Amino acid sequence: MINNPFAVFTPEGLTADRVVAIFSTEMPGLGNIESAGHAFVIGTRGSGKSILLRYLEPDCQRLVTNMALNELPFLSLYVSFRETQAQISELARFDNHHGEVFFNEHLLVLAIGAQVVLRLLRNNNIATDKLSPSARELHEELSKLLGGDVFDPSVNVGEALKAMASRLQAAYRSAIQYVRKHGFMSETLAYNGELYGFDDLLLPLIDFLRAALRIQETSPILLLLDDADSLTETQTRIINSWVARRLSSRCSLKIAAQITAYKTMVTVYNTRIEAPHDYQEINLSDATSRASEKAYKSRIAGIVQRRLNAVGVVKSADKYFPEDNRQRIAIEREERRLVAEWEAGHGRGYRARDDAYRYARPNYITKLGGDRKSRSTYSYSGFDQLVHISSGVTRFFLEAAADMYSKSVVLMPHGNKVVGEIEPRIQNEVVREHANRQMIVDLKDLERDVQRLKGDPQQAVQLSNLIKGLGSIFESALINEDAAERKLFSFALSEEPTREIEEVLRLGVRYGYLFQGVIGRKEGTGRAPLFILSRRLAPLYNLDPMGFSAYKFLSNRHVNLLMNNPEEARLGLRRSRARRDEQQMTINFPDGGSDA
Repeated sequence: MINNPFAVFTPEGLTADRVVAIFSTEMPGLGNIESAGHAFVIGTRGSGKSILLRYLEPDCQRLVTNMALNELPFLSLYVSFRETQAQISELARFDNHHGEVFFNEHLLVLAIGAQVVLRLLRNNNIATDKLSPSARELHEELSKLLGGDVFDPSVNVGEALKAMASRLQAAYRSAIQYVRKHGFMSETLAYNGELYGFDDLLLPLIDFLRAALRIQETSPILLLLDDADSLTETQTRIINSWVARRLSSRCSLKIAAQITAYKTMVTVYNTRIEAPHDYQEINLSDATSRASEKAYKSRIAGIVQRRLNAVGVVKSADKYFPEDNRQRIAIEREERRLVAEWEAGHGRGYRARDDAYRYARPNYITKLGGDRKSRSTYSYSGFDQLVHISSGVTRFFLEAAADMYSKSVVLMPHGNKVVGEIEPRIQNEVVREHANRQMIVDLKDLERDVQRLKGDPQQAVQLSNLIKGLGSIFESALINEDAAERKLFSFALSEEPTREIEEVLRLGVRYGYLFQGVIGRKEGTGRAPLFILSRRLAPLYNLDPMGFSAYKFLSNRHVNLLMNNPEEARLGLRRSRARRDEQQMTINFPDGGSDA
């Protein structure tokens, strides 16, 4: 069986060798994450949060640096909250009860402590050296705190860590059992056990690990908290309270969460933590500027190269994913024609290359045919297009590439064991399949999931309507040869969104249908939120996914119309023609009102 180099696996279970082999060190903010200081790492699902944290773990860093554990420039301790039971549903019974914060913190520190120690033991060959005097003292104090046996001074480092893991697990199991019993009772049981917190258990445990592993005082200890968006709101406020403490000299928190899904930035003391005073924010799925798009393309090229090298293929990313040659030649011909027109004094942009960039590909798509079916012969192929279509999310690129590779394997002559390149036809086929799946299957699944989570399933329907309406707007602009801006993928709100609109937009951002940025307001004062449609959906509306696109302003009334009355909105929009505006296109809506 041929191994698929683009297969996507859960990073937590990958070996250190594999992680180091495929990880791209061009990840944004990597230097900040490796340094002391609290940080939030946010991004959509699949943007690379988990593999980044996995790469920072000591077994990977020992391979990267060729250093011993106690020589590393930092020590990372990894925890995935999805692998704990700290957020089990029975905890809702304690909401708004006296002591809910204390008990939730108790659960959190035990879950974190147990997973940290167990993961260190599993992934590293812990030395059998004797404990230093300071480590022995801290171990004895922690053992007494956790109700352990009489301390044995002869234990070595590995034995001490195993004993500590056992005590932490026992305390954690006891706390979880207490919570679970409430699933069968109507009243809250009295809790008679010990209650541990950040100061009296977690920080001393981290101090003990530094002493036991002989980590240098100048090397920061990073506590990597993955999947923090899965925590309850109370637990999230507890984590925020730890961030507010600014104790990065002993332990720096690196918190990873899905964008828009982290419950709150408020602490248990009802104060807010804010960047950059309390933490740094690192957005892994920011593709709202030309600079970030360029950096993302370079990162994907590096990932492709590393994965191909792992299966013995020596070829650059653009050669491995070639563009349809006939289409490439036709677009280049159109670019030359536009440049010649500009040089003859009939151009529209400030420079000849502006016209070539803005209009060559839209002209080509338009000239493929007058009806939608004919325009659907456009080929979404070539490394550049695949990068833009993945919309700044690494997993989107890899999942598509993996499916392309699998299809190519099936078509290989018998006996061939290496796919030398992905044919443009297969690239285009998979990109279109993924667009249909995201719009039809995934949105239906999202509607059911929202309902299961006791949310409003109508929000998923409204999101679907909004996307279809935006797609129609953008398609109408692309085929309108009189429009100044034809490559539209974004819209900005001209006013503060209503609660209904805000919730639908948050849902779209969280699940990768929309991406959020900011721009200057039309009035020239302040900033307005910008929402970018996922370029993965480009094939559904025959859109040009390439490059940084223009945007248009929409009011709440128009967004509401797209969300709640899609047929009327789309029919009116497709009948209207874009007319040139000083800054952006203006499109008349069915009621005669303009979006300007």
